[in-house]
Amino acid sequence: MSDSKTKALQYFIQEATVGELEYIIDDIGTIVGNKDFLQQPEIIQALREYQERHLNHQTLPDGTKVVVTEKGRRETEVMKEPEPEAEGEGEQLPAETDPSEFTYVDEARNIKFTLNVNSGEVKVINDAEKHHDEAVQGFKEQLAESLDKYIAGHYKELTTLGTVSVEGTDQITAHIEISCHNLNHKNFWGGEWLSRWTVTHTLGSSDFEVTGKINIHNHYFEQGNIQFELNKSFDSPTAGTVSGDAAESIIATINKLEENYQVSLEEMYEEISDNHMKNLRRKLPFTGKNFEWGVSKLM
Repeated sequence: MSDSKTKALQYFIQEATVGELEYIIDDIGTIVGNKDFLQQPEIIQALREYQERHLNHQTLPDGTKVVVTEKGRRETEVMKEPEPEAEGEGEQLPAETDPSEFTYVDEARNIKFTLNVNSGEVKVINDAEKHHDEAVQGFKEQLAESLDKYIAGHYKELTTLGTVSVEGTDQITAHIEISCHNLNHKNFWGGEWLSRWTVTHTLGSSDFEVTGKINIHNHYFEQGNIQFELNKSFDSPTAGTVSGDAAESIIATINKLEENYQVSLEEMYEEISDNHMKNLRRKLPFTGKNFEWGVSKLM
């Protein structure tokens, strides 16, 4: 396949909205006549980046759900074949690894797993992947627990996963990522809310700082193609003070930042609805109802 065609396929994969990659790949396969393009290194890398960029949710064989993140990347372990039983000197050779298979850790759940970005197969390598420092591990678990409570209370049920990773042993840098995928393709829409937060905190101290960003992408495609994409950066550190539990105080600060941004979105949606989208209102062919642009149900 020519470089120009490969770049075009990479673009289609990179621009696919959340939950729609499978349809894109099927359409590409129909156009080119096969799916051999999925074995190209450039396409495999694009598929991996898609998984990480959208903080995709994956389900382990036991039903546990994990999040694929760039922070969770790990080196893929190469297993050795047993020594040959034939006479003479036998040489151990590395087993062939599938170039589409990558290793990740979901630190909030202490699970190391592999993901095949072509087949979607997920396998557990280690279900007890913990930080070497007990104090840091304990802090991470408290953060993960507080994050789960926040998600359960503020996001739509069954749409959202969060994960936490930490660096350092005294001066901690914690990375908190929230992935909300709200998909309703049978009614021609889907969307995602992705927030990534970085927290700096010294264990035992009463101060911390939070920076981060929120990415939102909504897609409406009933007899058309309308997309909203919004990106908000919180580059200036938000200072916080521990009140009681450090993990709960940190998540409460993130809660406030996200709520404030959500309020600003409601104001923006109202302005768009009143001034820009009225001419697009019409009867939907399947529901017979008007499309309400002013109602957002992402969270």
